[in-house]
Amino acid sequence: MTTVVRYPEGSVLLRSLGRELPVISHGEGIYLFDRDGKRYVDASAGALVVSVGHGNREVADAIHAQLFRVGYVNGTQFTSEPTEALAARLAARVASELPGFGAARSAFLCSGSEAVEAAVKFTRQLWMERGEPARAKVVARVPGYHGNTLYALSASGRPHYRTLYGPLLSAVLATPAPYPYRSGLDDYAKDGAEHYAGLLETLIEKEGPGTIAAFIVEPIIGSSAGAAVPPPGYFERVRKLCDRHGILIIADEVLCGAGRCGAFFASHLASLDPDLIVLGKGLGGGYAPLSALLVKQTHLEEMRRGTGYFQHAQTYLQAPFITAAGLAVLDYFERHDLVRRSARMGARLLDRLSAQLLPLDHVGCVQGLGLLCGVEMVADKSTRAPFARERKVAERLTAHLFERGLIVWPNVGQADGTSGDLFMIGPPLVIGEEQVDDLVDALAQAIKEFRP
Repeated sequence: MTTVVRYPEGSVLLRSLGRELPVISHGEGIYLFDRDGKRYVDASAGALVVSVGHGNREVADAIHAQLFRVGYVNGTQFTSEPTEALAARLAARVASELPGFGAARSAFLCSGSEAVEAAVKFTRQLWMERGEPARAKVVARVPGYHGNTLYALSASGRPHYRTLYGPLLSAVLATPAPYPYRSGLDDYAKDGAEHYAGLLETLIEKEGPGTIAAFIVEPIIGSSAGAAVPPPGYFERVRKLCDRHGILIIADEVLCGAGRCGAFFASHLASLDPDLIVLGKGLGGGYAPLSALLVKQTHLEEMRRGTGYFQHAQTYLQAPFITAAGLAVLDYFERHDLVRRSARMGARLLDRLSAQLLPLDHVGCVQGLGLLCGVEMVADKSTRAPFARERKVAERLTAHLFERGLIVWPNVGQADGTSGDLFMIGPPLVIGEEQVDDLVDALAQAIKEFRP
């Protein structure tokens, strides 16, 4: 096999039809190695996925052992030891970090998008069971992202998706997401909660509270707003508002959860008390396609007294090989105290990024929590004016870093729906102090060399 692939070589449907892709040979910890022997620092853990590092033998051995026992069963016909064990472990973590949630039950699927779809279906069915069929609307935030299946994409607050897929997407209500760098507020920390909760309340009153089923949020926003952290008191106000109007809150923790931000649940850090929780990415750590929907047992009891079942299933629902992966990842988390490590290494990462990048000419913002950080690039720091979209700064900067063996995750459009350039840094949670320092040094030097 060649060391690089570029369309039309090979038979894979490549996402990029104009880019040369190195062929990866193997990975170890925070590093990847291609067939030419070049080493890459995986500073974004792939797509913010690889929590326990590449080449983790402990996790791989546990999955291997489960495959010899049984890899797949139909989740509507059987359960299994790893599935039951993983659900119990997640329930214990909910009880520890989110005691207001009560007893938690988990369904296991294969992607964050699937779990978001299941969460929305669950809220809709619950309102039907309660005899309120008018509650069919979902409120999401802009900017935001919830997945690539059609309803999850509908709820994703990125306007360019509607340009391409508009006729296929569902109508979802939108309210502005808290975004400190572009809030326009003189004091985001002091005024942000009232401002953004007020915008949500205005939308709810306009649409009619009795028509809204759920409000879906990322507790810490992912790449749509560069790891934006909510202002103090925001989610407390949102919770009271939703309680007053009977609206369920879905916490989308696919990217920010599973230890990424320095607690197992980002909702805990954001002071959010959700009704449903969605996990993915780091829960499987890149070793199996795994996501989870966590719901309250009290809500399931309502269904039991009604139709008697949750009307949702997919082929790999509760499959033992995916839940064994999640169980192995959680075992590794606990043996190596990765959640605490994420908080400690994350504080070091944010401090060093702020110190070395913020003085640079076109770095407008550095923000984040735990091992989830975002850097926004701007044309003019004094006015926060973004680069013109046709300059493709995020894409060119990402390619520039990639050539130097540093992998980050880019995004665009956060400034006004079209313009805006940022990139995410979120290395595997196994990263060490010296590796954090080396990463930031290499990143700062590469940005200094870049010509936007």
